[in-house]
Amino acid sequence: MKKALLLTMFLMLGASMAFAQAGSIGIFANPAATDCNLVAAAQGLGAYYIVHVNTPGAVGCEYSAPKPACMSLAQWLSDTNAFPVSIGNSQTGVSVGYGTCRVAPILVQTISFFILGPNPTCCRYPVLPHPINGGPNVVDCADNLLIATGGQGIINMVVGQCVCDVPVQDTTWGQVKALYTE
Repeated sequence: MKKALLLTMFLMLGASMAFAQAGSIGIFANPAATDCNLVAAAQGLGAYYIVHVNTPGAVGCEYSAPKPACMSLAQWLSDTNAFPVSIGNSQTGVSVGYGTCRVAPILVQTISFFILGPNPTCCRYPVLPHPINGGPNVVDCADNLLIATGGQGIINMVVGQCVCDVPVQDTTWGQVKALYTE
């Protein structure tokens, strides 16, 4: 019984480490991936950035980021890929090769919209799995296919009105414990 429990714990730890190595593919207001408060208030052009964060190294990824229904006053225009090797688009599913092993943050794509007017506040814009291949998927620098997490941006009329999820940086158990020392 103890061996089965130990094996289960080991497998769970291995799975969580694989997710940590894959990182997260999120949508941000800036290419540095520090702001997930997306702006879609005024009429005109708008750009959102797909960034691969929290990975020690990757050579490619795949995902989809279709315009959410709550962005009814925005029209998708195009994608600009940061790397020349890509298949598909953000709205229907895209696969992107980085060309070399790269460390996060990795700007993958810029999604351009024409904003027709103010979109509703607290509109969540998630990065989703690729519709054919699942995921979001990442290929690490050792050519392992890993499943990443999909982050989400949020449209806020007032920054901070609704909380978005900028992924946290990897840490160790010792660093977490140090936060709670007396």
